[in-house]
Amino acid sequence: MKVPDVKREHSMADEVNDMALYRKKKKRAKRIRNLIILAVVIVAVALLWVYRDVIFEPLRGIASKIDNTTTTSVGYPVKLESSSDYELLPMGDSFVLVTDTYMYTYASNGGQRYALQHGYVTPTSVSNNKRVLIYDKGGHDFSLYNKNARIYQQSIKDEIIVSGFLSDNENVAIVTSSGSYSNIIYIYDGNGEWLYTQKFVDSLVMQAAFSPDNKEIYLALAHSEDGSIKTEIKKIRPGKENSELWSYEIDDCLSVDICFTDDVLTVYGDDRITTISKDGKLLGSYGYTGALEKISSTPGERIVVTDNSTKNSTITLFNEKCEVTATVVSEEKVKRIYKCDNGYLMLMDRQLALYDQSLNIIKQTTLDDEYSDFVDIDSKQVLLGYDELTEKNI
Repeated sequence: MKVPDVKREHSMADEVNDMALYRKKKKRAKRIRNLIILAVVIVAVALLWVYRDVIFEPLRGIASKIDNTTTTSVGYPVKLESSSDYELLPMGDSFVLVTDTYMYTYASNGGQRYALQHGYVTPTSVSNNKRVLIYDKGGHDFSLYNKNARIYQQSIKDEIIVSGFLSDNENVAIVTSSGSYSNIIYIYDGNGEWLYTQKFVDSLVMQAAFSPDNKEIYLALAHSEDGSIKTEIKKIRPGKENSELWSYEIDDCLSVDICFTDDVLTVYGDDRITTISKDGKLLGSYGYTGALEKISSTPGERIVVTDNSTKNSTITLFNEKCEVTATVVSEEKVKRIYKCDNGYLMLMDRQLALYDQSLNIIKQTTLDDEYSDFVDIDSKQVLLGYDELTEKNI
């Protein structure tokens, strides 16, 4: 006998189960959506962090970009406003000109990018590939710029600025003098925030150089002992209680400049060149045969130009152990050295010459006027004359 189909009525229990299943699916979908949103946010934040310099660099110092040029002309020669002094500095694909009243940045085509009246009595400048530091030597103020704007301006009251130094990135070291101390050094980050201070009673801070990661700083200090001048090199890790990592002393020598490249600290003294490892060990030393005129440091190579008591200059190339790898006597006095891809560019009174790695002349061109300085931008040379900037291509 066939049992008839009986249609079961939809019970209250079924409705409850359906509602629970619906809520469970909805909650799961919401959780998946939230995870996707979180993953997108994490990726976006990571990309912002990795490319933060590129993304936010145009916004640095945006408040100072209003009316930021004095001319719209492009090309060479660039006519200069009258000034008692000019400083010409390279900065990546741009270059900087500092006068007694203004700071200008230019593109490689001679077009002005930025101009600002700095207001300093004795402006002194130093640059790297991204930044230029200008401080009022003998005053209280200093500023950091990129190629399009002023990033910040700081002031150290009741102390006199003696010198300023810029890392390969953005950190700045400012050396001051005051009544109680011979020198005080202040370190700031790229936003002008104070990081570290050290005071010196019996020593003068001659130079400072940062490690590539900005975690350490090398200081060249000068003091007198038994009637002779001594240079003491200190490696310091700012922010630590026992901040001094090591020190090394050079007798009867006054440092003129220091440079840290390729894990080697080079000390250019008034009578010798000395190299020290990042661990404080002596690598080499070499005494000059003439008065020091010009220096240049690149990874693995150091150039020293000395006066040989004639109208010429002696150019000497050293390795990291201060061993002479090449030497040559120039036809004229050397005014400026620049390391380029093909070798070394050198400016004389009326000549611009390109030397190879062995200091052999590859090219040279006679200049139609005397120039005091130059920068090498995009394989072209911008020369500073009496009242204009001129472009050459050796």
